[in-house]
Amino acid sequence: MAPRKPSSTAEVALVPLKNCLVNLPPSLVSLLVNANTAAQNVIVELQYRPASGRANSNPAQRSCYLGWTGMPSKRKLAPVVGREGISSGSTRELDISTVEVDTTFGRVLGLSEGQKVGIYIHVDPPVAHTINIEPLTPEDWEIIELHANFLELNLLSQIRALPNPTYTSAQSEHMHPLALHLSPTSTANIVVTSLTPAPSDTSPFAKIAPDAEVIVAPKVRPKSTSRGPRGDSRSVNGSSRKSVGGRSSGSTVRPKGGRSDSTSRGALFFRGVDRRLVEPYFDGEFEDDANEGFRVWVDPDMLATSELRGASWVCITVVQPAGLKAPPDPQQQMNQAEQKASEAGAPATKLVARLAPWVDSPDSQHIAVSTMLCSALGAEGMVGGIIRVEAAPPQLQRSIVRTLKIYPFMSDSTKKKDGLKFGADTAAAKDALLERIKVIYGSTGTDKGLLSGPLTDGMILPRFENPTVSAFDGAIVRFDPPLKSSPDGPKQILGWVLGSEAKLSLEVQAEIPRPAEQGQSSLPTEEPLPSSIPEIVGIDQVISQSLDNLTKSSSVLVTGGLGSGKTALTHLLAHRLRKDHLFNVKYFSCRKLVTDETRISNIKETLNRLFMSASWCARLGGQSVVILDDLDKLCPVETELQVGGDNGRSRQNSEVICSMVREYCSMNSSVVLLATAQSKESLNNVIIGGHVVREIIHLRAPDKEGRRKVLEKLTSHDRASTSLANGHARTASASTQDSWLDPSNPGSRPSSAGADGFVLARDIDFLDLAGKTDGYMPGDLVLLVARARNEALIRSVQDPLAASKAVTLGAEDFENAIKGFTPASLRNVTLTSSTTTFSAIGGLHETRKMLLETLQYPTKYAPIFAQCPLRLRSGLLLYGFPGCGKTLLASAIAGECGLNFISVKGPEILNKYIGASEKSVRDLFERAQAARPCILFFDEFDSIAPKRGHDSTGVTDRVVNQLLTQMDGAEGLSGVYVLAATSRPDLIDPALLRPGRLDKSLLCDMPSHSDRVDIIRAVSTKLVMDAEVVARMDEIAARTEGFSGADLQAVVYNAHLEAVHDALGDHSGTTDKATTKSSAKPTSSTSGKSFIQFLYSTSDQRAGAVSLPPPAIVAAKLEAIKNARRRQRQIKQGSTSAAPVTNGAAEEAPREEIVVRWEHMERSLSTTRCSLSENERRRLQAIYSEFVEGRNGEMPNGEAGREIGGRTSLM
Repeated sequence: MAPRKPSSTAEVALVPLKNCLVNLPPSLVSLLVNANTAAQNVIVELQYRPASGRANSNPAQRSCYLGWTGMPSKRKLAPVVGREGISSGSTRELDISTVEVDTTFGRVLGLSEGQKVGIYIHVDPPVAHTINIEPLTPEDWEIIELHANFLELNLLSQIRALPNPTYTSAQSEHMHPLALHLSPTSTANIVVTSLTPAPSDTSPFAKIAPDAEVIVAPKVRPKSTSRGPRGDSRSVNGSSRKSVGGRSSGSTVRPKGGRSDSTSRGALFFRGVDRRLVEPYFDGEFEDDANEGFRVWVDPDMLATSELRGASWVCITVVQPAGLKAPPDPQQQMNQAEQKASEAGAPATKLVARLAPWVDSPDSQHIAVSTMLCSALGAEGMVGGIIRVEAAPPQLQRSIVRTLKIYPFMSDSTKKKDGLKFGADTAAAKDALLERIKVIYGSTGTDKGLLSGPLTDGMILPRFENPTVSAFDGAIVRFDPPLKSSPDGPKQILGWVLGSEAKLSLEVQAEIPRPAEQGQSSLPTEEPLPSSIPEIVGIDQVISQSLDNLTKSSSVLVTGGLGSGKTALTHLLAHRLRKDHLFNVKYFSCRKLVTDETRISNIKETLNRLFMSASWCARLGGQSVVILDDLDKLCPVETELQVGGDNGRSRQNSEVICSMVREYCSMNSSVVLLATAQSKESLNNVIIGGHVVREIIHLRAPDKEGRRKVLEKLTSHDRASTSLANGHARTASASTQDSWLDPSNPGSRPSSAGADGFVLARDIDFLDLAGKTDGYMPGDLVLLVARARNEALIRSVQDPLAASKAVTLGAEDFENAIKGFTPASLRNVTLTSSTTTFSAIGGLHETRKMLLETLQYPTKYAPIFAQCPLRLRSGLLLYGFPGCGKTLLASAIAGECGLNFISVKGPEILNKYIGASEKSVRDLFERAQAARPCILFFDEFDSIAPKRGHDSTGVTDRVVNQLLTQMDGAEGLSGVYVLAATSRPDLIDPALLRPGRLDKSLLCDMPSHSDRVDIIRAVSTKLVMDAEVVARMDEIAARTEGFSGADLQAVVYNAHLEAVHDALGDHSGTTDKATTKSSAKPTSSTSGKSFIQFLYSTSDQRAGAVSLPPPAIVAAKLEAIKNARRRQRQIKQGSTSAAPVTNGAAEEAPREEIVVRWEHMERSLSTTRCSLSENERRRLQAIYSEFVEGRNGEMPNGEAGREIGGRTSLM
């Protein structure tokens, strides 16, 4: 049947209606009202896809049926700015249609707030007069019994539409429970079992009649199983190998359950581990296929206990407390009930396996479980699960079981109907599937394969994935004829046979959905670890330190910037702890809970289950580690300037985590915490100050040698087969979550043949590349190598000769990859790009030399300066007369040395709020640390660091204190150079000028005669100077006595402007002459008018000046007209040879060059004056002399001045 088109599509709004009715969108209400349709005759069908708890699953369509209240739903306005930008249209177009459903009933149906549903309107439905209902659970029956009177009076006001239990549909599921509101605080869920008169099979619903008779069937709780005479007996196993008679002094307890099916032996409890993860404990004593089939290995001493003495086959059960699982919603309960009632039934939780001794077991409390048995029990990769072991009952007689029915699992639940319709039930398809099962699992009556081992009724055939054989999603095995339940209770007997001794026929049945319990051995919120172990280089000490702390029950916090490898490090530590120390690992990403809709109660419940599960798996002598990745996203630091709910939410989450850690991560609980964050300062103070973690490990950006190792490892797959990798390249640096970006991962690209199709060139110097990638994190280097490979591919595609050869990854590819690439640590840092070099600066030779010694040499010759025992200078103060090149010099040194440059104008970091200015200073230095090697340049330094005690607000005093601690604090500066510029060094606080802060003060003096000549030459490099001007440079320098560098630049630029004006005037004159010759009319009086006018006396003159077009446009138009007329004359004369020469405007006169002549320089010298007067120059010279010679080490005592009009400070 073709899918129907819904009447409307709307979003779900959950409101407290307290019934099973809905409020429809106003558009549908208007249609129903116009058609005079009674609300009692309307049935509303909502079609939707419920949210799936499993990853990579596509749930089937589901339909639910409700009545209409007769009321419209409230309007919901769409956001003004959406994905397509700012919305345009009327208010009606911006409305979002909503359908309002009761909150409790919506949760029962699996609806969520804002979910999209399709609405179908049905009018005049069939009517049911007798309704048989059943409570969904025994708890619902008890509530209905208490409120039977209320239910009898108010049932019709709450329910109108009933799903038809006899209706079957291939398109969607339609059966759903109904919610009854029996009191303001209690609800009950019911299921419709039958309707009378029965609606047709084509009608999925019916309407309850006003005089309907409702029959409620009771649903009581199941009776508890009877206990045997030894039901209260307990048995314990040994906690160490040296126990008397193989018995222990008390560690493991047998539950109070009833007797076994065929024996009165007790049960033992062990800590289970997957056999695949404990291969070193076996020392190759078994052959390769020893892990095949269902098998367990225990300590030999435990084989002598009374519970396991003489047993070769045992029953295995995974014990899991009910509190670890989230309570199922009513829909899941219905699915479980349908599964149990189906022909396949629920999978068996107790399986029979072969028992074998484990000679080299770590202790007597651990049991090794084969990988296939772990998969059948739904516990893949188990480390730390509690396993219940008891002797197996005798196997069934061969005559009882004749056939094994195999119910394969569907790969996708949405393909259920299509698979049944298009060939899954045909004989050919079943025979093909049966042959594939025999190839994968073997067959009965043989000695190979899983089916030759113990076969339990209801056992699960584990999933099989192999590149050579097509994958199989698993199946449930059932005995035929089915086993009957025992007469003394509802518990089904455990039946098993040995496949190698019984020749049973196999039958493939119809596909069934995978049981909900399968594949959910971990918590829904828990993320599985990646199967591949990440490889990391350069941080062996950090790894050993982290392992040492975690194995000693000391919680660890790992901090680092973006791309530093925190997640990869946690994955590596998790694999090491699980394999070497048998830790149970619980990995959880805190980003999942960072939503505004997540309530604090839900966060607390999720974390409580996580820690409770870790504590359960740490029993019986084990240990567990809980990994909280990106903890700073869940518990960010409280900001002082932000007032609102975010700070309170962060504090509540932090207190929840603190309480969890105190409860579960004590010294005796064997649970340890491993958390990650970008920095210690990004976490809430409750976490840092609450002793949540005992050790904080910071992942710094790798040094030059570390970056070389990372680059070599990332390109190690590209080396030729004959080349040998260096010994230090043991591991790789890449985040496991970003493995698809990792160029060193062979599976990250579709075409990776051999060495990924790349050959590493021999001329690549990784040490040189490491020197060009200062501040890069390992994640940045991964992206850099990927960019280099893309550059190599582009180059190979453009080169036709290299089509058949392997792509060579050369040094030029890395050079192109570095261009335009911004590391993750610098993406939010505002860097000033400087193209100025020392060639653009004249004079200041001594100052430039000192800057090079301080800034360039330690960076360029880092290995030499690293061996220097002296402390290097990291701060310089540039002071001098205004306009002498202090700011230009700071910009030029950044471009000359190739360092990152952060420019800070003095007043921009000051803030009136207390603490905000100090935070700005801290943020500046953090940005500089992230961008190192970096120059932090403070312009107008006297405005932010004046002498303390002279500020009326105290802001600059606190800023000076913060600068003192940042520049020469306990942390120190590494790779960050502080450069300050000022014209008044006497106003700067003396403490900042002491050694360790601004070590050296450099004077930018007024230029001398030779300096002025040098400055004029440097400024005029980009201009065309006449030979006379070049020859008379000394005369210009002599006539500019007292001019600063900025004044000399103004002299040259003004002379250039004079030359430009003269060139424009000459060009307009020639144009006027040409126009006069070509025109027969006399020249107008306006032809002699200047194109550049500064007449602003009257409005008419201003309008005339504005109306004149620019002279360049006039000249271009005249030239185009002249060429067009010349072209026309040539065409008329038949001259074709001149066509290519005089084609339109192509023949243009060569562009006239602007040359600065001596008369232009004379005019500039006559009009330009120096910016500093003689008196101002003498005053500043006296200040600088006093600063250099007369300065002492005294500081103000902090007392306010007593003079009249003096400033006071807040001390």
